[in-house]
Amino acid sequence: MIVINKSIVIVGPTASGKTDLSIKLAKRIDSPVINTDSRLFYKNLDIGTGKPSKAQRLDVKHYLVDIINPRDNFSISEFVKKASQVISQIHTKKRIPILVGGSGQYTKALVEGWDIPEIPPNSELRKSLQEIIDDKGVDFFYEKLKKDFPENALNIDKKNPRRLIRAYELGKNNIVRMPKSKREPDSYKLYGLTLDRKVLYSRIDERINKMVDSGWVEEVKKLIDQGCNSDSNSFSSIGYKEIYSYIMGDTDLEESISVIKKKTRNLVRHQYNWFKLSDPEIKWFDMGSYSQDEIINKIVKDFNEN
Repeated sequence: MIVINKSIVIVGPTASGKTDLSIKLAKRIDSPVINTDSRLFYKNLDIGTGKPSKAQRLDVKHYLVDIINPRDNFSISEFVKKASQVISQIHTKKRIPILVGGSGQYTKALVEGWDIPEIPPNSELRKSLQEIIDDKGVDFFYEKLKKDFPENALNIDKKNPRRLIRAYELGKNNIVRMPKSKREPDSYKLYGLTLDRKVLYSRIDERINKMVDSGWVEEVKKLIDQGCNSDSNSFSSIGYKEIYSYIMGDTDLEESISVIKKKTRNLVRHQYNWFKLSDPEIKWFDMGSYSQDEIINKIVKDFNEN
């Protein structure tokens, strides 16, 4: 592999096979992986996030995994700063960083070099906005954001109250949520993994069932014992709030699992909004048409030639 100051970026929807392929690629070219999935930053959120196993992380060095406590926050600006430092360190060692994750906003912010505003949170404003959501629902608040600050409503997860509130807060400070790009040309090579939608949804359902069978409920109980609740930042990850509701007796497990599957399918649609199949900067590979080895060979060849 030719070593240059570029990075490989693997994107794609949940359950498309990014983790396994990235580890295999990392071993092939002797390079580390940098996580760009916001859910994997949190310690002790292992089962429900599909986090690479300890064995996988011993096999291949992973950065930005298990770096914050479940009750803490890790902003996009903090992520971009930390990830940029890690990338520089890896390049200094004559290695090629492999960035992997399904969090579109975090990945885009890094790859496109967003100039992210660092304004302190307004707790009073956030409290009043949360009261609106509690009273009238997240759909109502999304429409309010779209009406009051339409630019800040673009490509946002309209079911994520925390991000909706932050977008509104930025709007109140006359800041557009989608900052201008300052990326160096060709500093990142993007490769996407996709799959037939029906096959992908089937894999998602199977994956969620396996997570529950592997002890996801017990994992959430331990997090509650550590002081987490439905308002914790870490519980904005799909599934944790739903299982919390089950543990609190508000729903039964079957209903919670059904909601998790539905929200995960909605996440897939949202991920394809961030990383469009028509995007000329992303070279897409259909996991149903090629084997992992074939895709890795194509990535290595394309990266070396471009």
